[in-house]
Amino acid sequence: MNYKQDEQGLYLVANKKFINWMDVHTYCHTCLSALTFDDEFDASYCSTCNEWREEKCSDDSCEYCERRPQRPLDPRR
Repeated sequence: MNYKQDEQGLYLVANKKFINWMDVHTYCHTCLSALTFDDEFDASYCSTCNEWREEKCSDDSCEYCERRPQRPLDPRR
């Protein structure tokens, strides 16, 4: 059977997946794919949507944000 027995808690069920409520922030809010973290730019992104899930910071001299491409899967400079 396709159900979890003896599992308690709050879950989001989407696309035949159970996502624990405490882990929802690690999934894309658009397509519900798991997010990927890019160490080079210190930000999370969705590889399915090809979009950053964190805004650039307001610091113009930030070493992470100043080189970040428009889309995460775009060619790197």
